[in-house]
Formats: sequence, structure tokens, C-alpha cells
Amino acid sequence: MHEGHRERMRRRLFEHGSSLTDHELFEILLFEHIPRKDTNPVAHALLDSFGDPAGVFAASPRLLCSVAGVGPRTAEYIYLIGQILGRLRDDERRLVRLSSFGEVRSYVRRRFADVAVERLELYFTDEDGMLLCTKSFTDIRRDEVALDGRLFGKLLGDVKPTGVIVAHNHPSGSCEPSAEDDRAFTRLHALCRMYGVCLNDSIVYADGELYSYYREGRAARLGIR
Repeated sequence: MHEGHRERMRRRLFEHGSSLTDHELFEILLFEHIPRKDTNPVAHALLDSFGDPAGVFAASPRLLCSVAGVGPRTAEYIYLIGQILGRLRDDERRLVRLSSFGEVRSYVRRRFADVAVERLELYFTDEDGMLLCTKSFTDIRRDEVALDGRLFGKLLGDVKPTGVIVAHNHPSGSCEPSAEDDRAFTRLHALCRMYGVCLNDSIVYADGELYSYYREGRAARLGIR
């Protein structure tokens, strides 16, 4: 019963995490640190003691240990998460928007500024141009071959974007696209159309300079609008 319940809770978290209540989320959070005890009462006690999740994560380890069922290691774990969340709230970068070329240029330059080897990145965005996820590959030539319909379809199924931006670098120092870049762009555009996703741009980066397939008119010359 005990292990079956935990497995069901983990499955609910994986499939429908947003539907879980606060105490259910804390119940799952405590599974690894309280392996042989029902964590539901401890989760309720934490929320009763500190009011809400923000209060729990703001509490000191000493205060957390005052809750029945919470030992030093569990208190340290909860406090650690609170510290990480606090730093995320203070992070000026926050969410990344890629709805304009200026925003894309800034993000690509930041991502590739110190990269000395060839790298390919896919930026998945929502309908508002907000970045959902970045997928990075360090061997462009190999991954151009590997990025077939099945792999790309799996990525789209996992992330569920409405738009994709592809970016890669030329360590040689010139951002002028090659014939192979054109073929890769055409293949990716076809895959995007197949899965109903918009290919918003393809960017080539070299020494701080960017080449955009759409801004430079290269996409149109390849017959892509």
C-alpha cells in the first residue's frame, strides 16, 4: 500500500503536476528524505505551521525542525530549496523573450560568446515568443543527420512549442551560411511544416556577428516564405 501510494503520487506529479494541492506537492517532496513513513501528515504540519509554501521555504532549518516529523537533514533540504527559489526571484534575467530580432541577437550572443567548438541550438518558443526550452548539440554535422522526423517530433511532443529558432556557430570566423547550412535549413523548415510549428528563423553566429536567414532574404531565395 505504502509503495503503491507513492508510485501513484509520482505518476500524478509527472502527468498532471499542476492539479496537485500544496500539501500533496510537499508530501512528494518529502518522499526521498522520509523513506519509511507516511509524509502526508508532515506535509500538513509544515503548511499549518508556516501558512503556505512561501512560508515553509522562508523558514530557517531550526524552525523547520520544530515541526513533528522533520529532522535536520529534511530541514536542510527544504531550506536549500528555499534559498534557490529566493535567488531565482532575484535573478534579473527572469524569463527570456525571443519575439524580436534584437532579443534573439542578444540571446544568441550570450549563448555563443565563449564557445570555441561547433554547436547547434534549438530555441522552442510559445505563442508570445517566450522561451520554453533550449536544446543544444555539440556536434553539428552529426546532429544535422540525427535530427530526423522522429527525433524532432519527440522534442516537439515533449516541449509543445508554437515556434522554433535554430542557431549555430562558425568557429572559422565568418557567419556567411554554407551550402550545407542551406540544406539543413530547408530540411528543418520541412519538418516544422510537417508538425505544424513555425520556423521563426535560422541564425549563424561568428565572432559576435549574426546572419539571419529571414532578415537577409536568404530564406526567400531558397523558396521559403
